[in-house]
Parts: sequence; structure tokens; C-alpha cells
Amino acid sequence: MHLLILTALYPPAVGGAATYFGDIVPRLLRRPEITRLTVLTERLPGQPRRHVRGKLQVLRLLPTRVSLPRRSWPIHAATYGVTQLWFAAYLPALVRRQGVDLIHFHTRYRGRLFYAALRRCRVPVVADLRDKMSDPTRLARVADRLLCCAEGVQRFAVANGFPAERATLVPIPFTPPEAPSPQRVDTIRRQHGVGREPYLLFVGDMTYNKGVYDLLEAYRRWRPTHPQARLLFVGVNREGDRFLRRVQQTPGAAYLGHRPHQEILALMQGAEVVVLPSRSEGLPRVILEAVSLGTKVICPPGIPEFERHLAEYALPGVDADAILEKLDALWESDSVPAYPFSEHDPDRVAEMLLEVYATFRKK
Repeated sequence: MHLLILTALYPPAVGGAATYFGDIVPRLLRRPEITRLTVLTERLPGQPRRHVRGKLQVLRLLPTRVSLPRRSWPIHAATYGVTQLWFAAYLPALVRRQGVDLIHFHTRYRGRLFYAALRRCRVPVVADLRDKMSDPTRLARVADRLLCCAEGVQRFAVANGFPAERATLVPIPFTPPEAPSPQRVDTIRRQHGVGREPYLLFVGDMTYNKGVYDLLEAYRRWRPTHPQARLLFVGVNREGDRFLRRVQQTPGAAYLGHRPHQEILALMQGAEVVVLPSRSEGLPRVILEAVSLGTKVICPPGIPEFERHLAEYALPGVDADAILEKLDALWESDSVPAYPFSEHDPDRVAEMLLEVYATFRKK
């Protein structure tokens, strides 16, 4: 089988999709049933347009869009349109020319022209749904199978029109990272000006859906009784000046920008609480990483896995009142979160993907 994986981000790009496919692709390549694997992804400065190594071919041909660290709305709209036109003009021909047997695409890519291009490819399509941002009814018209990264995502898809018999739960792959040394944590703390001060940490894209404004408001109301505690934001600022102004207007809050992953792990290790009040998560890796490091967390609402294993830490909803109440409950608590990471073993996840692919294998 010649498998085509379509993702905006692939290593050395960074982000959740890059981490996911970076974990899975090497495991798929080891299997004899995968005779060839092509990754179609965005162009990335310093990387060749085409790279071939053994069975793996990486094509960095797609317009740069998701990997842009910051963009204005006109640029956002323009890059969306260019990407849609690229798919309409080139994707079906590429699939035929390369002899692709199956397409596995990340649903970060969506849109009328993209879906039409998928249908014109005339090969089976597997959609990989990792959040609640795509319309399941539209996915149902183009995807022969829907991979859902979490129970809540599967329920969302089925409740909103995707046929239950074609929706399959495949957890995200996750290996707990090695904990940074105390010396490394101290160095990173000093680098960002927190020293021995306690701090809350947000890691992710700065967007409304991630709950950053609700968190800022909750922190503004909480800080008078906890004046030594800081609030640090790490990640790509998708909101631009609006977010920066709100941070500047909130004493004790700071935006550190996008940081390397090892640095983020050190910041997680040193944090009192990692807070992710997101409205649209499937199963966020940020929370899994923080829990694996023994750090307290405040989880997004509506994620069955977290409500089952991390109930004490899960928000009932995304608003400043709920975040404030959870902060008060956890700040003095000695509890340590725990989660069954074995469910996310990358080899297990790869086997589940191969089982899905096998249903489309040519006889």
C-alpha cells in the first residue's frame, strides 16, 4: 500500500500535528504492508521541497500557512484561498501520478475546494479529527473512515452527523518525556525572571478558543489574594496586538513567546499549575505532559478521559468564574494528578491505524 499522509505540520516543524505524525510515521514504515509512504506538507524554510529516504517521501509543496507564527487577517484569508486553490489544481493529479492507494489527512485542512479535490482523487480517504472545529456532516461526504483522537471527539462527530459505524477511536500517541533536572528548571526560571516566585503556566496557541482571555480575567481577580504568583503564557500568538495589550494590562502576567520544547518542559516542571481552559480540545498533549511531570493541572471541560481520570482537575466550563474556583481549590492542595499513559503507547496506536488501513487494502 502506498499511503499519503496530508498534514500542515511535519518535523522539523513544531506543533501537535508534527509531533503526532513524527511519532507514527517511523512505526508505519517498519511494516511490510506499507510499501511506500508519502507525507505532503507545508513548505518550510531551510527544508528541501522533496526528500526521499527508503520508503519515505516528504513533499513540502503546500503553501506556508499554519506554520506562520503570526499573521494578519488579510494574510490569513489570502493563504487560506491559495491553499484551497493548490489542492484544487494539483492534489488529484499528484495522487494519480504517485500511485497513491489511500489518503490519511489531518482535518486542520478543510474547505469546499479541498473536499472536492479529495473526491476527485478516486481513492479511499481517512480523516483524522483531533478537535471539534470541523463539520462532521461535510467530513461524512468525503471520508470513508473518521479517526477520532478522543471519546469526546467521537461523540461530537456522531452527534453532528458522521455515521457511527465509520467513526473509530484511535488515541493520540504519547510517551512521557524525561523530567528536566532541578538545575535545568532553576536556570529556565531565572531566564524568564520568575526565580523562586510561584507561577501559573499556559502552553498553546494564543486564541480565543484556547480560553486565554478567560484565564487573564480569572487571574486578574485571583491575584490580589496571591500577589506573589505570576501567570506565564508560552506559545504562538495568533491574536496579535489584542492579546499583547491584555497581557500588558494585567499585572503579574507575561507572554514569553514560542519556546523550544525542552524549555517548555522545564517551565512545566517548575509551575504550580498548568492551565488549559480550552473550548475545542480533543485530548491535549500539554495536559498529558504536565501530569507526567507531576505538575497540577486545570483541564478543559468535556473530555471524558479527563473527567474519568482527572476529575478533580477538570473545568465544568470555560469562563473566568470556573477558572477562579478551580484555582482556589487546587492552589493549596497536595494532590498529584495521575493518568494511565499506557493507553497512548505509540506502538499500540500504530497498530490501530494499520487495522483501519487494512480495510481498504487492495485484494
